[in-house]
Amino acid sequence: MYFRCNMNATDAYSRLHPKAQRDTCRSKASEIVAKDNILLAINDHITKQAMSRDEVLCRLSAIARASTFPFIRITDEGFCYFDFSDPEAEQYFFLVKKIKTKRTRRVEGRGDDAEQWEDEWVEVELHDAQTALTTIAKYHGMLTDKLDVTSAGEKINTADGYDRAISKFVDAVREIIPGKNTE
Repeated sequence: MYFRCNMNATDAYSRLHPKAQRDTCRSKASEIVAKDNILLAINDHITKQAMSRDEVLCRLSAIARASTFPFIRITDEGFCYFDFSDPEAEQYFFLVKKIKTKRTRRVEGRGDDAEQWEDEWVEVELHDAQTALTTIAKYHGMLTDKLDVTSAGEKINTADGYDRAISKFVDAVREIIPGKNTE
């Protein structure tokens, strides 16, 4: 119940004990969640549900390489349609961000000559490959959002970079504070 309530112990207790007052639910839920065996079970469940680093990279890689081909079928006449029931399509369904469909039915002609027509329009949008590529590139250190404000444009060794940054900071503070220029 705890996870069905988005990890809100008070709500979970309240659902199990609907006649209990809110303060009682909060107090009792807090006591239960603080128990070692309950904490262990919660952490175990979270660990099993979480994605590993490798799984995240695999998913991002699949999104970056994604195409609609697992979902497309082409008839002998050359018509193209989407087939989401194919086992290969089901395997790659996580690549799909959005599906839109529109079905139109109409009758052409009158009386015995009338023909029924049905059209279906399907639009499939995959997750953004560019975003996935950017995320992977950042993971591999190919792109960085870091701004180096300590080196004045020159490349620095990270081992002594902190010492240099602190030294420059101290020098700047000494210039700002009059009468504190002691070595």
